[in-house]
Amino acid sequence: MAPATSTASTTTRRPRGLVLLGLVIALFTALAASLVGASPVHAADGDGWVRVGHLSPDTKSVDVTLTSVSGGQVVMDLDDVTYGQVSPYQALPAGTYVVSMTSNGAGASAVPVISTNVTVKSGEPITVVAYGPAKSIKTQVFNDDLTAPADGQAKIRLVQAANVSKTVTVATTTGTTIAEKAAFGSASGYASVAAGPWSLKLTGTSVNGTADVNLAAGSITTLFVLDNSTGGLTVVPVVDSAATAATPVGGVQTGGGYLAEHPGADQEAQTATPSGFWGPLLGLLGLTR
Repeated sequence: MAPATSTASTTTRRPRGLVLLGLVIALFTALAASLVGASPVHAADGDGWVRVGHLSPDTKSVDVTLTSVSGGQVVMDLDDVTYGQVSPYQALPAGTYVVSMTSNGAGASAVPVISTNVTVKSGEPITVVAYGPAKSIKTQVFNDDLTAPADGQAKIRLVQAANVSKTVTVATTTGTTIAEKAAFGSASGYASVAAGPWSLKLTGTSVNGTADVNLAAGSITTLFVLDNSTGGLTVVPVVDSAATAATPVGGVQTGGGYLAEHPGADQEAQTATPSGFWGPLLGLLGLTR
């Protein structure tokens, strides 16, 4: 064993300048890592959450901005958002914001396709959607409920945005009704179902459809009912939250309860480009642009 005096002697001879420089570098590195790793989805006290969906089938891709009325700061900026895409949640301070959609690439000075004010309340999540045909496009704000379901359960609700039917009924093949004759532009209440795979039947006024979803235990999912490329009905399932009202994860469900089974995948979804997490799903569902 080496004498203790030898070790102490070696330590005391290190130049103080290098020691201080090392501490500064370590502190700077830690600070930079915390800034890079910070995600807007983790809300501070007093924040709420907003996500935006493009549900107008004949409206081409749009650029979406969310601007604070107080101060005029752009707090959300999405490029090339196409039909059927729903963004992840963005944590924002409580207040009033302007949501604007302009034709993709048209520039900030272009006249918006649609623009509306939304109010963000502390601790509350909302979903803002543009829906309906381009000639009469509308906006709607839905209040989301991220209260966790019971053990072994999942919660789902329906947003009826399909132009091809004024009302849509969605039920499981085992007879559980998720929403009955949901009106165009409306959101149903949340229903609790057992976690796992479900086959759904969609019944409209003159069109029908089917969809398969896989609901992870503890998940909360919105089923967006939309037109498909053949004039029928389809469903885009979007995970609202991994059963926590503190940090919504948002993002498109990829099947199999992916977010719940892959911790950290929600963070990857937040930093992915829109085409990265939206594109494959649109192709799979055969949605029009």
